[in-house]
Amino acid sequence: LLNVTAWNSSVLCFYSCNQERKVVTTKLIVYRKAPRGEGVPARPGKPGLSPSCCVSPPGVPEPAVLERVPQLAVGESHELVCRVAGVAPIRNLTVILRQGSQLLHTKTFEQRSEDEPVVVQVTHRLTAQRRDDG
Repeated sequence: LLNVTAWNSSVLCFYSCNQERKVVTTKLIVYRKAPRGEGVPARPGKPGLSPSCCVSPPGVPEPAVLERVPQLAVGESHELVCRVAGVAPIRNLTVILRQGSQLLHTKTFEQRSEDEPVVVQVTHRLTAQRRDDG
């Protein structure tokens, strides 16, 4: 197949068995290649904390965006917000929030059924600790 532009299409396959013509329908999901290989790290803007990022899988047409995190004193908390736009089909998306190499939160959307591109937002409450260094 060439130049398939619909995110979610059906393909009809025709065949003959014992001189009887049959048809089988199969679902075709189209992905666009991610700009940078294995996922798109967000551009975090968070003075006062170790580097964090939200990563989206290959096929996501737009990079994930992590909202700026303000400087926090030890013990203060802040809600991280990661937005991913243009995701389709949403049920195949996994968003992973990390602080350096530490896994903070993983969110999947397997129960969602939209086939058209959507915007998603994933949040996680983070509390500043002494080991966090800006």
